[in-house]
Amino acid sequence: MKLFHGNESMRQQGMATWGLKAARRGLLCGVCLLSAGTAFAQDGSGANSEGPQASDQDVILVTARRKEESLTEVPAAITSYSSEFLETQNITSFVDYATKIPNLSFQFGQGGTFLWSGDRETSIRGVVGVGTTSFYIDDTPVPSSVSPQVLNLDRIEVLKGPQGTLFGASSMGGNLRYISKKPSLTLNEGTMSAQAGGTKNGGFDYDANIQNNFVLVPDKIGLNVAVGYLQDSGFITRRFPDATGALVSKDGQGRNRVLSGSVALRAQLADSLEATVSFMGQSSRLRGFPGAYLKLPAYRPVSYTLDRDTDVQEYSKDDWGLGALVLRYKGDGFDIVSSNSYFSREITQVDDNTEGTKYFFQSVFDADFTGVPFYVLINSREKAFTHETRLSFDEGTLIPGLSGIVGVFHKNQNNRDFNPAVEVPELADAGFSPPYLAEVRVKRNEKNTALFGELYYEPVSRLTFTMGLRKYWIRQHQDPSEDTGALFGPEGNVNDGRDARQSGLIPKAVISYEVGDRGNVYASVSKGFRVGGTNSALPSFCGDDLGALGLTLDGAGQYRSDTLWSYEVGAKSRFAGGRVTASGAAFRMDWSNIQQVATLPTCGLTFVTNAGKARINGGEFEIGGRPFAEVPLMLQLGIGYLDAKLIDPGFLPQPPNSPLGLVPKWTASISGSYEAPISDDLDFFIAADYSYTSSTKVPSVADGNAEFFTRQPLNLVNGNIGLKFGQSQLMVYVKNLFDKRLTYGDQPMSGFERRELLPDGNYERVLRGVVSRPRQLGVQYRLNF
Repeated sequence: MKLFHGNESMRQQGMATWGLKAARRGLLCGVCLLSAGTAFAQDGSGANSEGPQASDQDVILVTARRKEESLTEVPAAITSYSSEFLETQNITSFVDYATKIPNLSFQFGQGGTFLWSGDRETSIRGVVGVGTTSFYIDDTPVPSSVSPQVLNLDRIEVLKGPQGTLFGASSMGGNLRYISKKPSLTLNEGTMSAQAGGTKNGGFDYDANIQNNFVLVPDKIGLNVAVGYLQDSGFITRRFPDATGALVSKDGQGRNRVLSGSVALRAQLADSLEATVSFMGQSSRLRGFPGAYLKLPAYRPVSYTLDRDTDVQEYSKDDWGLGALVLRYKGDGFDIVSSNSYFSREITQVDDNTEGTKYFFQSVFDADFTGVPFYVLINSREKAFTHETRLSFDEGTLIPGLSGIVGVFHKNQNNRDFNPAVEVPELADAGFSPPYLAEVRVKRNEKNTALFGELYYEPVSRLTFTMGLRKYWIRQHQDPSEDTGALFGPEGNVNDGRDARQSGLIPKAVISYEVGDRGNVYASVSKGFRVGGTNSALPSFCGDDLGALGLTLDGAGQYRSDTLWSYEVGAKSRFAGGRVTASGAAFRMDWSNIQQVATLPTCGLTFVTNAGKARINGGEFEIGGRPFAEVPLMLQLGIGYLDAKLIDPGFLPQPPNSPLGLVPKWTASISGSYEAPISDDLDFFIAADYSYTSSTKVPSVADGNAEFFTRQPLNLVNGNIGLKFGQSQLMVYVKNLFDKRLTYGDQPMSGFERRELLPDGNYERVLRGVVSRPRQLGVQYRLNF
């Protein structure tokens, strides 16, 4: 966990003497959120089609243990949202569903990168930072900032607590899984929808998509195709002076256009053998960022107008694709699944750093660059090949009462980050060489191999013992590189190549007892871990600072995995004739050797190291379903409470036993939908939801001083109302009904922090934060065919 992030761009570049003072002024932030969750979700069919009595359609299915099971049968904390729930609540984006999951949080500016598209981190159960929550699309791990459109998803599953035995590293706090729809071999069916509307103080919003399943050969071959395109209009105004000094305004900043699609071909090759070939991809174009300046110390947006010194159009392009081949063999009492996938992503971004760069040169070199634009061009690429083969065997296949899963996993990932030189003639005129700020190139490779398994033993009826174990081997390599530019001086800066190896065991144990209607009570203990890594080489003049911390220059080159032990008790069951699912859990987690960013006070640079301990306690209650047999009303409620403390702060500027930053005490959400006929061929429906996250403390360090800002509570209300007739549906929707101006965290910063001169001659920090979209209104038409 990077509890406090330094100016990551300066750290990675290994900035030499000319950049040291800038690093001292780097923005440092910290985050931690606590979460506990068990289970609750919409059932598998709409209220109108269910009828008044409960049936197997009321059962919520999940694949938390890599096989399809009833949610209430799994002795673990899970939240699952079906495609029907997503459609009923008009959920189309990450923010839409992430704010509804109790004890789940997300924040920008904490991802360890400078990329808008790559810097959102999701937190589960208080475990926050780079690589603490894993994201999967079906069987493939993907970056945590990847958010596929929901048009062809079967469900979204959130697994709470460490998931290291089955899902490996980066699952310390939990796992968020996108499960795509599987092609049908028997049904030709499809859906198309189109919606149009507007954002307050923004522009025209629209979304159109179509999904269709084709049975190419009955019971043998099926094809599923989906494609969608949307625009969320910009609502930020960028204002800057022209050559005469007159202010020019450009509206529509923060406009996002997304093209997404998926195709899957499923073939029944034999009675016991099935193959699925699939591709999912997405292309996003963001014109300007949906960010606003945050007034300090209030830490909240005052205006959605950004005053900039020069005319630089910021943008982000994010393209990713995932291809997969999955083979499934069903034998007598066992199943084998073999998955091979390839993931590729490229992000290109332009950041305007004019104000912060001007302040740096003015304060350090007394050089005036008024009116000179300074921007950073960033290109990031990631490619990864993932293979997993697992064998599941049923109870009694080997010995009576025993079932389980064993498997092998391998992932080969390559990353390349490149900041090309952007020449500034005025730098050369002022005597700086080379005449550009920086050119930086970093290439990394990671190979992750593991053997894993879980055994489930039922010695007597209803009582089950679970034992899980994962053995992993990880190798990392970073190529040597050279940083050049005015910030590194005429000689530049050379970074040696770096290698790191690590291995370990991740255990898990659960005891559960079946109760009620497909329910259970359970107690579990599990371990989670996060991959360690390497730092860029620190210069020799940092040796004294490191010595004061008990470290050496060589020792600071690497940091180890941090580990977490989780202890949990929970219960879940169904009642009201199986129509309602309820669950609750309480847990404690002990986190050790936390990955922190430490700042060296004299040489001014930062590096990642292991130090400190945290303790996180929490619990939650969730309930959802159809409470009244004769009433087509669906309700879901989730409440979470958390308490997280930094027992040992390590290198963080906080006292022992102080609260962890960015930890809300309360999270809650409630959703409801109602559908009823008003004539023989016309149905009425209405749906609404409310989500709440209490205020949080945002830690920040600048100029050697630590302070905390308070982020206001997050409140969001959404709703829709409409009619169904035949196979059609017409709906009016609203998002952010009360037009709340909320802050989702700091905008990723790729350069120097902006400072503004006050009348007394001092400079004031100016932070920029990611903000919520204003109220959206629109109309949607949907057709099933």
